[in-house]
Amino acid sequence: MVSMSIIKKWFSAAQVFFAAITLFACVAPAQRIEANIKIASSAFASVEGRLIKENSNQTILNWSFANSIAGIENLGARISDFSLSDENNQPIPFVKLIGGEYLASADADAFRYGVNLNLPAEVKAMAHVSWLDDEKGLLMLGDLLPQSGANNKAVSARIKFDLPANWRIISSEKNTGENTFDVKNAAKGIFLVGKTWRERELVNGKTSLSLAIAGEWQFSDEQALTAAGEIYAEYQKLFGEAPTDKVQINLIRLPKGTKFGRWAAETRGANVTVLSADMPFQTQSVQLLHEQLRHEIFHLWMPNRLALTGGYDWFYEGFTIYQALRTGVAMNQIRFEDYLDTLAQAYNLDNLQNRKMSLVESSKNRWSGASSQVYARGMLAAFLCDAALLGESKGKRSIAEVFREIYRQHRAPNKPEDGNAAITKILKAYSELNSVVEKYVAGAEKINWETSLESLGIEANEDNLTTKLSVKKKLNGKQKHLLNELGYNNWRKLSERRK
Repeated sequence: MVSMSIIKKWFSAAQVFFAAITLFACVAPAQRIEANIKIASSAFASVEGRLIKENSNQTILNWSFANSIAGIENLGARISDFSLSDENNQPIPFVKLIGGEYLASADADAFRYGVNLNLPAEVKAMAHVSWLDDEKGLLMLGDLLPQSGANNKAVSARIKFDLPANWRIISSEKNTGENTFDVKNAAKGIFLVGKTWRERELVNGKTSLSLAIAGEWQFSDEQALTAAGEIYAEYQKLFGEAPTDKVQINLIRLPKGTKFGRWAAETRGANVTVLSADMPFQTQSVQLLHEQLRHEIFHLWMPNRLALTGGYDWFYEGFTIYQALRTGVAMNQIRFEDYLDTLAQAYNLDNLQNRKMSLVESSKNRWSGASSQVYARGMLAAFLCDAALLGESKGKRSIAEVFREIYRQHRAPNKPEDGNAAITKILKAYSELNSVVEKYVAGAEKINWETSLESLGIEANEDNLTTKLSVKKKLNGKQKHLLNELGYNNWRKLSERRK
C-alpha cells in the first residue's frame, strides 16, 4: 500500500521551482559573482567576494538576500557582520533596512558577511535552504549569495570552498580546481559538503546519474541507484529525450527522532535532493524511496525544463503526483489497489476543505495554507483528465499525451509564456477536457467524479464519512479495456511472466 507520506507531502510541499531572487540595481544587474565560502564551524559559514559588473557604468546601491523560500520566512536574519567596500578596498557605509536587506551610500563591488546555518526548526525546510551539522551540510547558492538576478536572467558565479579537514564536496557543477566551481546559474547551484557521503554513478545513454547518500537505510546504495535509473529511463521514454547530461541525486537521512515516513524534497536545476526518515521494514522503505523518486525525478522535465513562468504549481505538482502514481503501476512498484487508495485519500482530503479554490487560485496561495488543494485537487483534476481522454479515445490516448504536448511546445529554449495560460490552452484543445478546466482549473466546484469512475468500472463507497474506491465485480467489455490501459492487470501479467 502507498504510504501516507504522499498525503503529508501535500502539506509540507517538497518541490520548489520559483525562488524570489532580486538584487536591486540603479542601472543594471551584475552578471557574475566571485566568492569564497568558508565553513568556520558546524553551523556557520563566512562569505566574501565581489561582483563582476557588466560595464563600468553600473551602480549597485541596494543589496538583498533571499528572505522567503517555500514558505520558510526570515532567512535574511541569518546574515551577520555584513560589510561593503569599493574597488580600492575602502569601506562603503550602508543602512540596514531589514534582515538581509541593505542600502549602500555609494557604489560597492565587494562584500563580506557571515551566515548562520543551524538546522532549521522545521525538518521540511532542510530540503529548501542551506544548513550544516557536525558531519555534513547542504549549501544552496540561492540563499547564500547576494541576490543578483533581474528579469529571470541567470547570474553566473565562480565559487571556492574552504572546508574543514577531512571534508569533501559533491556537486553537478563544473569543477575547475580544488573545491572550486564555475556555476552557470547561481540560483540553482547546490553543493553537498561533509565527511560521511557515499557515492555511486550510473550512465543512462548520454546521461550520467550520480547518487550521493548519507546515513543507514533499509535498502542498499545499489538498490537506490538502480531505482533512480529505472525511473529516469521511464520518464525519458515518456518525453522522448533526456533533460540534461548530468543528474545529481542526493539522499539524506533526517535527524534522529523524526517520525517514520516523513520526508521533504526539492528538485532544483539538475539536482534532486530527498531528505527522509526511514521506514520500520525493508519493503516499506523501498516503496517510500520509489514514491519519492517517481515524483522528484519527473521535475527534471517538468517544470525545470519548461520555459513557462508564473504560478502554475497545480500542474507541475498536482498533475505530477498523478503521473507518478500511473508510473508506479506501470513499473509494478505499486498495486492498482494502491493507486485507488491514493486517489480516495486525495478525494477525502479535498472534501475536508471548507473553502474550495480554483486550481489557479490555490497555486497563488500555496505557501499560505492552500498547499493541500494544489496537490490533492490537482491530482484529482489530472485523474479526471486521464479518464476523459481514455474514454473518448477508447484507450488510445491518456494524460501522457498532454504531458508530451506541453513539453513539445514549451521546453526551453522556446519563448517564455505564462504557465497557467499555456497549459490551459493545451488542455482545452481536447474538447473532452473543457469541463475539467472550467470546473476545477478555472472554477472552484466540488469534485464530481461519479461519471468518470463509472466509465472505468470503479465504484466509490462511503464508510464513516470516508470514501473508498474499488473495482466493480461485474465489468463490461469497455470497462475491462480501460482498466487494463490504466494498469489494472499489471501484477497479473508480471506473475504470468515469472512462471
